[in-house]
Amino acid sequence: MAQKSLDGEEVSPSSQEKKPKKSVGKSLDDSGAASKVSSGGKNLDDVGKTVSSDVRPEIKTKTENLIRIGPAAPEKVSPIPHRNNSKDRKDKPTNPPKEIVEVEKDPGPEYPEVVNIAGGTFAMGSTDGQENESPIHEVSLSAFEISKYEITNHQFRIFVKATNYKTSAEEEGSEQTWKSYAINGRGKYPVVYITYKDAMAYCNWLSGVTKQNYRLPTEAEWEYAARGGTNQTYPWGNQLEVSKANYAYDDSRKAYAEPILDFLKPVGSYEPNKFGLYDVVGNVAEWCFDGYKADFYKESPTKDPICIVESSAKVVRGSGWMSTENYCGITFRKNQPGAYKSSSLGFRVVRVLN
Repeated sequence: MAQKSLDGEEVSPSSQEKKPKKSVGKSLDDSGAASKVSSGGKNLDDVGKTVSSDVRPEIKTKTENLIRIGPAAPEKVSPIPHRNNSKDRKDKPTNPPKEIVEVEKDPGPEYPEVVNIAGGTFAMGSTDGQENESPIHEVSLSAFEISKYEITNHQFRIFVKATNYKTSAEEEGSEQTWKSYAINGRGKYPVVYITYKDAMAYCNWLSGVTKQNYRLPTEAEWEYAARGGTNQTYPWGNQLEVSKANYAYDDSRKAYAEPILDFLKPVGSYEPNKFGLYDVVGNVAEWCFDGYKADFYKESPTKDPICIVESSAKVVRGSGWMSTENYCGITFRKNQPGAYKSSSLGFRVVRVLN
């Protein structure tokens, strides 16, 4: 089934057409088999055999002397008797050596690094974006800590190994899962293809092993931290710059499935904002804790707001590698069903301070 990308377009994983395998010759096990030749020479099995024919050509006796010009004809060589190579051939090992997988030397920290965000008040929302980004309203937040980077493949893999957890995509038997993008050498890349449920499961596990209270950031916490204490469209100013974020600055990023491995970047590939957070714009968008309500800003509480709704729609903030310019602003809001998963959607976590 086609999925919608974070920029609103429908994208479907491209089915990779299986190419027929080309024959590159017989295997070593077939070396003793006779080779059949249909044309251009005799079959090797027929060497030395007498060719019989019902019609024999008439042989005339010639009296003239024949003079040979050139080198003498080679002497007839007796055929080499068949050699049994069974003693010389090495048998295949019954237990072939296992494939050696290179281990990453520095896949990053096992647990997320967090940045302390002091409590404060800010003007949330915008009048320059979509209708659901307004009205601008004042919000006050308690202090919290938020992960400096999006959760990485390495960190998520530790969770999976400790709990034998299977993501929603794996339970569904999907050919695309987080493992499709967590190939060797990509420990520091953001984990993707994660549903809201998968992200919450990670938070619950992290809370248990650290004896701290972790969860996804609320929408207000995410925007406050992403702004970095500024009131600009982007963390660095009001103009989107290719050198500042990993987003779809041209039309070459329409591909889905394997080619996306070329577009994802390791976390921290660009400069952080003034609070020390990386990739709040571009690379992958992020799940938030809140349910989604388009007009929530009209009724939002002033202190530590959280939107609780009965529907399955959840808030997604930030932008990803295939998001175009119109979807990269800090105040941009997006909703997705909790079961949604994408190659340009991940998450970061918040540690609640009591």
